[in-house]
Amino acid sequence: MRAREKLTLEEKFALAMELLKRERSLDEIRSHYRVSHTTAYKIRNTFLEGGRAALSRERDNKHAHDLEARVSALEGFLVGALRKPPERVRAVGDGNGRARVPVRRVAK
Repeated sequence: MRAREKLTLEEKFALAMELLKRERSLDEIRSHYRVSHTTAYKIRNTFLEGGRAALSRERDNKHAHDLEARVSALEGFLVGALRKPPERVRAVGDGNGRARVPVRRVAK
C-alpha cells in the first residue's frame, strides 16, 4: 500500500463506525480508507476509549451538578442569614464558666 495523507476527523469517525457496525469486512474497510490493519484498530480503540471517557465525565458532571446545587443552597442560606440583624448576646453565669445566651429583640 502506498502512503496516503492523514485521515480527517470525519474519516476516522466513519472508519471506527464501520468497524463497529461490521457491515463490510476489515479488508474492504482498509482498502477504502487505505490504512493498515494496525492503524484501523488503533483508530477504533481510540474511538472507544473516548466514548468511555465521555460516559465517565457524564457521571462526574452529574456529581458536580449536585455539588453546585448544594453550594447554591448554602449561599442562599448565608445571604439570608447575613440580611437578618445579629442577635445580641449577654453573659450569664457565676463567673467561672460563663454561658452565652442570645437575647431576643422585641419588636416596638
